[in-house]
Amino acid sequence: MNRLLVIASFLLAGPAVADPIELTLEEFKMYRHYLKAMGDPRVQKIKPEGRMGAIAKDAGFKLRDLQRAVARGEAAGDVKAACESNLRQALEKTDLKGRISKIEVDAGEPHAVAYVQWLNENLAQLEEEASVIAATAQPACPVASTLQVWAQDKARPSVRVFQGLIAASAAAKIKPERAKDFADTRYIRLFEKVKSAAAGDDFTPETSGGEKASR
Repeated sequence: MNRLLVIASFLLAGPAVADPIELTLEEFKMYRHYLKAMGDPRVQKIKPEGRMGAIAKDAGFKLRDLQRAVARGEAAGDVKAACESNLRQALEKTDLKGRISKIEVDAGEPHAVAYVQWLNENLAQLEEEASVIAATAQPACPVASTLQVWAQDKARPSVRVFQGLIAASAAAKIKPERAKDFADTRYIRLFEKVKSAAAGDDFTPETSGGEKASR
């Protein structure tokens, strides 16, 4: 993959998305915790004006931090839809344009997960492409704690050739413009539960065809 194209792709994709999410990862976690707690019968027995304080105390949050997270969470609207839209827009501006086949975000829990599937044309570029996806996805969907990626063979879409997952904190360490140099030696080590056809890993149990990789 041409390094200049990768750099240009990232500069275009960057943080300039149509629907930026003004919510940090920690704020999102606090907001989702609050929503879940509000459905607890024990919390519902508390007077409305005392519920947020009780939730904050139980979770070890500072009340003002929880209040801010709830306000920002409510203002953010449909985070799942915004994340999925942002991810698609950002990834379509990279050299993977036209090869991103599935994007899904599970934002129903404090630990949100983003799933991305792409079509690979060259096994030698699997680690590089996974790294570019991780680096691009992290700012596009800042509320996702984990990104799970997997690739199918473009010529044989039912055949999986790569899968792995990466934490948001690890993805933030990847510089897409350096993926060509460091994907195989450094960046791939940031991923967990990696299986790669390039390394000779066996995907026989994976009938795949686009379903989420095993968590």
